[in-house]
Amino acid sequence: MGQQHLLDRSVWDVDALRDFTRRYVIDGLDDGGRGAGPGGAGVLVVDETGFAKKGRASVGVARQYSGTLGGVFPCQIGVMAAWATGRGQALIDREIYQPREWTEDRARCRAAHVPDTVGFATKPRLAEQMIARTLPNLPEDRVWVAADEVYGRDGAFRVFLEEHHLPYAVNVQANHTVLPRPGWRHAARLVERHAAEDDWVTLPAGPCQLDSRVWQWWVRPIPDPEAETGDGAWARWFIARRRPQTPTGRDYYLAWGPPETTVEELVCVPGARWRVEEAIKLAKSAAGMADYEVRSFHGWYRHITLAQLAAAFLAVQAAAATRDEEPAPGPDRVAEILHASLDTPPGHTGGPRRSHQPYRHRRYRVHGV
Repeated sequence: MGQQHLLDRSVWDVDALRDFTRRYVIDGLDDGGRGAGPGGAGVLVVDETGFAKKGRASVGVARQYSGTLGGVFPCQIGVMAAWATGRGQALIDREIYQPREWTEDRARCRAAHVPDTVGFATKPRLAEQMIARTLPNLPEDRVWVAADEVYGRDGAFRVFLEEHHLPYAVNVQANHTVLPRPGWRHAARLVERHAAEDDWVTLPAGPCQLDSRVWQWWVRPIPDPEAETGDGAWARWFIARRRPQTPTGRDYYLAWGPPETTVEELVCVPGARWRVEEAIKLAKSAAGMADYEVRSFHGWYRHITLAQLAAAFLAVQAAAATRDEEPAPGPDRVAEILHASLDTPPGHTGGPRRSHQPYRHRRYRVHGV
């Protein structure tokens, strides 16, 4: 009953908790510029994960593809943002993807307490919302963005990053158009025709749970007729990656960033994309992010946000254990700061009122994390 009250009817600000978690992670995983990306940059990684869910009442549930679940299943899809540095990684934001069959059925949305102001948004648009919220908290000049092909193939997503001056390396499909010149249009065709065996460079893509991932890379600058010229102009690259053991299987990326970025640094960005998978795995296995019995829109956000906070605490404490500086705030201090950040302003910010049960205005005090 207490957990259901917390996730459904209690009065607290889930967005304030989300913002607190983001600040806590970015501060707690600060590595002094050693970073997971080029030049010691941190990497903001976007990906989605599936939550198996049956029935029709749970917000956003539908038969849809989930790489996490390994196919098309009845599930909910959460778009996640993670922050990765040389100290570790943790989730900092979340949005639930709602297919058109949901957003075009307002009666169904209202039954799940989806606000009328929430309409259909693709996964790249949801990612843009999270990145925009994160921008004020990010370290200056120390951030790159990594994402898989769901986001990389979306031209508007890449334009969004460039408008906010965020360098990136994003996955694209094998048939993605890279250059306008005939015969060079598709990524796979470009590599097949112009990548000689001697051109592939063997480089590690950064540390992982298996010590280090070593790949072979083919990196080439690509022209941008619409780009600004001069000293302040940024560069574009096309990147192909393959495993030495299976050279016919390749991944392709488009990158944009400072022209002085070296190849050795540039490959760290696509190499860091697995970090969001590690952050999701921690949140699910150690913080129960995938274990919930809520159906409502606000209930999903509350559970996922609380799980992200718990996983963030574990990640920051693990990072603190490896450094020779002052330890990160312990549970009591985190709870104190958190309670202050959730001091709900006047007005009702909890879940919908239930006619079958008396409603009580009361705040939920966090005693530990």
